[in-house]
Amino acid sequence: MSKVKLHKISSQSFEHEADRKALEALRKTIGFDRLIRALMSITTDKIFGVITNSNYLKLGDRQCPSLYKLYLEVCDTLDMVPPPLYLANQPQMNAFTAGVEQPVIVVTSALVDGMKDKEIQAVLGHELGHWMAGHNLYRMVAASISGILVALGDIAYGLGPLLKLGIVPTLMYWYRCAELTADRAGLLAVQDLDTVLAVEMTLAAGAAGRFSKELDVAAFMEQAKQVAIDDDHWTNIQRALLEMELTHPWPVVRAREIEKWVKVGEYGRVLEGDYIRRAKDTVADGPHPREGETGIAAAAAEIAIGAALSRAYGVHVAPRIPEHALHLALGSFVEPLGPDERVMALYDDTFSGTGDRGVLLTSERVFASGAPKKGVRFAEVTKLDELAAGLLSRPGLQVNELELRFHTRDVRDAFKQAIKAASEVHRPPEATRA
Repeated sequence: MSKVKLHKISSQSFEHEADRKALEALRKTIGFDRLIRALMSITTDKIFGVITNSNYLKLGDRQCPSLYKLYLEVCDTLDMVPPPLYLANQPQMNAFTAGVEQPVIVVTSALVDGMKDKEIQAVLGHELGHWMAGHNLYRMVAASISGILVALGDIAYGLGPLLKLGIVPTLMYWYRCAELTADRAGLLAVQDLDTVLAVEMTLAAGAAGRFSKELDVAAFMEQAKQVAIDDDHWTNIQRALLEMELTHPWPVVRAREIEKWVKVGEYGRVLEGDYIRRAKDTVADGPHPREGETGIAAAAAEIAIGAALSRAYGVHVAPRIPEHALHLALGSFVEPLGPDERVMALYDDTFSGTGDRGVLLTSERVFASGAPKKGVRFAEVTKLDELAAGLLSRPGLQVNELELRFHTRDVRDAFKQAIKAASEVHRPPEATRA
């Protein structure tokens, strides 16, 4: 049976509710903003590029083409541009994603030797899910939390231990919850529950060598159900204490969670086409209500903006913010919109995810929280220049008098294309001819 291609699927379609809630709690933790900003000021994707290119084997059409073909199939199913894929000579069954702007995916030799083709694809889909969901930056923090806090404590009057007390448990809990979201991406990549359950079983048992043919998924799931039956209040407390510094949930827990997602019907609805698309995250639904030349231009701008932003994974209308709360937040930096002016895209450039700062595109204007309640109409854009990133500044755009900043160059470039396209649509014919 052929797999369903999930055109422009957004990570919001498979985000685990525990991931969402844990991230909200993490962003509210005292010191988290300071920690993230410290990391961003000293870390670049070039470090990961040097490590992977120097130490691992880069796969492609000429290098391990059979394995690379499996990877391309997964990227096609999830409708993603393939990040570079590397193979590492390591004895542990593992895979990971690194990098924020320019991600790379690494799988180990032990993993590809110990798993079947579809199981490898489930793992690759899992790693792509981390990238799609924007997990990479926070996962980098978790991976090097101890060293960062030591450095941060030295420059923050010895606050490292205090920050660690609040941040570490919250961060590691989110890290484990993020794995549940990525597991769902793995399932969507292969679209076979038994394969994903077999991956969890193999992670629990290892490749099992000469006994691998005797591993039984059904027996593994019976074990998972028994663990659930044995759960009680004190057992859960003990489990929480044992898990506190783990990066991944226990395989039995992961297997139960992915099976539950299938049983409640959410997975099936995604395969039937009922899911959030990346473009739909940013584009107002339905035809533009205004008639006449202005309405035609606004509708055309919506199409142009949507096309430019459709692959910008960092763009969200409301990153985990209820719509009514979003409108309250937008009021802090946006003039009252016209009756038919529609919100097209919100880029929240804070780490708290409140939606009250950043960049906003409507069907007619661009706003920036750096210039409160002052929007530039697309028809009046005369300057659209790139702003380079510095040690403590992020890549940006200069739009007339507005300065827009973004976390990554990819998102900046997508917004540049969107603003340019919308400006060309709205520009009066005589201005275009001139």
